[in-house]
Amino acid sequence: MKVFFGTSPRIKTSYPDSIHLIYKIIKDLGYSHTSNWVDRVDPKSFYEMTSIELENHNERILKELKSADICVFDTSLPSLSVGYLINMSIDLGKQVIVLTQSNSPSFVLGWVKSDALFLVKYTTENVVKLLKEVLKKAEDNSDVRFNFFVSPKILNYLDFVAKHRMVPRSVFLRNLIEREMKKDIEFKKNK
Repeated sequence: MKVFFGTSPRIKTSYPDSIHLIYKIIKDLGYSHTSNWVDRVDPKSFYEMTSIELENHNERILKELKSADICVFDTSLPSLSVGYLINMSIDLGKQVIVLTQSNSPSFVLGWVKSDALFLVKYTTENVVKLLKEVLKKAEDNSDVRFNFFVSPKILNYLDFVAKHRMVPRSVFLRNLIEREMKKDIEFKKNK
């Protein structure tokens, strides 16, 4: 399976050994990285990028994120850009693993309701074990991607649900289908 691993350059500056270790563990467990940016980025030069370089970087990161089956993020320090990528990953129907160091502030994502989101506090001593377990869970939980067209009216409603109920569109649709499956007597007979 393909994994996107992301964090902010500030987090890499504060926890370089942990970020490198997580990148290595993912590879050692047999997953392929869709991006090597986290491993090779120099935080100082990142913040000195021109607007064109930053635009190219953003396009590349989004492409690498979209090509992943599972997205892993380290949020040991607050980062709006990482939060944006986490939200985008959930909206794209990806399995999302959010890691944070045990001594970091509590997760700010605790309110997000998604079967595809795994929140994990780790230490350097237990990160191998925890990451192996949660990657396996995410792999087992991976859904088949299903795209279809909807009318603008339906899309407006799905956007409303996502914004006002804080439920990703894919989760809302999945819940609707699961409710119908529970009620469908004929489906239950043919199972």
